[in-house]
Amino acid sequence: MPDLIESYSISRRDVLVAAALGGGAVAFGYCGSALALADAVAPTGDTELYNWVVIAADNSVTLRIAQMEMGQGAITAMAQLLAEELEADWAGIRTEFISIATHRRRNKVYGRTRTAASLGVKLSEQLLRTAGAQIRMMLVTAAAARFGVPAVELVARDSAIHHPTTGRKLLYAELAGDAARVPPPDPATLRLKAPQDWKLVGKPLARLDVPAKTDGSAIYGIDVSLPGMKHAAIAMSPVVGGKLASHDAEAVLAQPGVHAVVPVGEDAIAVIADDWWQARTALDAMPIEWRGGAYASLSSETILADLRMGLQAEPDIVLRDDGDVGEAMPKAANHLEAEYFVPYLDHAPLEPMNATALVTDDRFEVWVPTQVPETALSVAAETLGMDPNSGEVHPTLMGGGFGRRQSSDFVRQAAQIAKAIPGTAVKLLWSREDTTRHGPLRPVALSRFRAALDRKGTVAAWSHRIAAHSTSPVDSTYGADSLLYAVPNMRVELAVREPVIQAAPMRGVAFAMNCFVTQSFVDELAVTAGADAYAFQRALLDPAKAADYVPPSVFPDFDGLTPDVRAARLRAVLDEAADKAGWSEPLAAGRGRGIAVNEEGTSYFAAVVEVTLDGAGWFKIDRVIVAADPGFLVNPDMATAQVEGSVAFGLTSAIYGEITVRDGAVVQSNFDDYRMLRLDEMPDVEVHWVLNREVWGGVGEPATAAVIPALTNAIANAGGPRIRSLPIMNHRIERRVL
Repeated sequence: MPDLIESYSISRRDVLVAAALGGGAVAFGYCGSALALADAVAPTGDTELYNWVVIAADNSVTLRIAQMEMGQGAITAMAQLLAEELEADWAGIRTEFISIATHRRRNKVYGRTRTAASLGVKLSEQLLRTAGAQIRMMLVTAAAARFGVPAVELVARDSAIHHPTTGRKLLYAELAGDAARVPPPDPATLRLKAPQDWKLVGKPLARLDVPAKTDGSAIYGIDVSLPGMKHAAIAMSPVVGGKLASHDAEAVLAQPGVHAVVPVGEDAIAVIADDWWQARTALDAMPIEWRGGAYASLSSETILADLRMGLQAEPDIVLRDDGDVGEAMPKAANHLEAEYFVPYLDHAPLEPMNATALVTDDRFEVWVPTQVPETALSVAAETLGMDPNSGEVHPTLMGGGFGRRQSSDFVRQAAQIAKAIPGTAVKLLWSREDTTRHGPLRPVALSRFRAALDRKGTVAAWSHRIAAHSTSPVDSTYGADSLLYAVPNMRVELAVREPVIQAAPMRGVAFAMNCFVTQSFVDELAVTAGADAYAFQRALLDPAKAADYVPPSVFPDFDGLTPDVRAARLRAVLDEAADKAGWSEPLAAGRGRGIAVNEEGTSYFAAVVEVTLDGAGWFKIDRVIVAADPGFLVNPDMATAQVEGSVAFGLTSAIYGEITVRDGAVVQSNFDDYRMLRLDEMPDVEVHWVLNREVWGGVGEPATAAVIPALTNAIANAGGPRIRSLPIMNHRIERRVL
């Protein structure tokens, strides 16, 4: 199988995490399509094989990581999964990112490389653990031949094969050459470790990326530096859909350090210079005229009016229609109607958009912080009119992603700009203002609810219509139609409005929008019924009456879990959050608690937020309690940190998050007018794990969604207003007399 053992020389320009290995290293391959190891041979000279594991002469073990690192701990989690079955000594573990070009050539040998939606661990764990087990058995087989004993007498431990009877051992480095010639075992013959036998998985091991990030040696996209590299700054049409009308390149080409002025598509223009400030200064000085186009008069007000028209028109899609809402609604004893609004949001990663590209006549390379390296490679190839197999993408560490770096618009620009000066690497760097004003946004949406309660205070009918600018479930409807509630009559509809601003998934995706609106409405229904919010929610999550409905395009799927099991898991975290919050304990006047739940794929989260109103139109968040069941945990410390980060992210979007539009342009530009939650505003966060250990889930997103309605419900519970439109900063939090 020559295509599976093809060697690939590492570029001398590669300044990223993946560094060339010294002599004596042996690489082991893995065929992801069949979960079987490919033939492997010892590399010679500077040539190495891009496969899963490399064992070096010093007995260190390098693991190749296919998930992108944006601060969530992917490097460490993936290494723990592979090293667990490999029985590698954690102290000798090294990591490097995979080669995307090799991954493509070898029929997606590394499995999933897109890093998003809390799916990294969920979709990689089986692949990684199986690879580790196969390679371990190859090493055991090689050691058995050396020792002249049956393989069953040998034990793999700490990157060595031990023969307990005689006390002999061989290091992995001593066996690597022989093991590379051992046929890989059939995965079906392997028995992976049971959770109770894990030594690395499930343990709070120190993150592998922290030392480099601490001493400054870590390489983010913004840090890439290549010999002779030039820098590019870019100006883009300030108006949505606008075009470049004219520019005067001659006015700036004579400025110091300036090399070229490059139109980029129809709506942007870039300056290439020796350093970025020279490029930015020239760009700001260059006369540029823009043509506004069809959306020059677009505003937040016109967008909202268009969404409201969607609520009044006939729905475009009926997502769910249980029972007969039309018949049940008028028969009920009590009714409630509410309208909720969520604005556009920017992802606001700390590291601005950037990409470095090098283009020659027959090859291209891109260094980029991206969540979708395969897409980045394809986009660059398409832009350049080149074969994707003639290029390479070098993933770097990311200073935040949150879904923004699933788009490759800046990769397309970097490739086009670098093509203007072939043979020279060019780093494109967006300013903070560029990053805020020109990225795809978490979409805006308007929801209208109608519900009916019977004489017992039970929900008899539920109607939810969403007006949004996207038909994509990931952008608009996830979490709205998959509710498990014991409601016999439920209808969920979508009114699709013309997309204006490009949409992009954002941490929590549509779950964050729809969790806010549905969980807020449930809280309002509890108040209408005169019921305790926790008790009301718990009654709705009756496993015996859970709605037997699975959305036709669910993301991610429920792994075959039945509605009663899902409802029981969601109720369990609800109970845990309420218990740990001391839900039944009374609070002083002006204080309040709110509660909310979120089922996101096979992850089940509940949040309780406690607030104190300050009596002057604002509030303080006292503490946040999160109970979570993601099935399994690879690294509890990292998982807890992700939940804490999710809480900060969710609170930020709830309190301050809002992108507005005026005269066709985004108004906000930087962190002064697009605020983040500040250190003195961050509450105490308690995370409590309820691990089911039935199926794997994720932890990076679900708390982001749950904490938003828990906060707004807490404000209402404290005597403040019922928040039906975000952000909260647009409301004065006056306290009602209760």
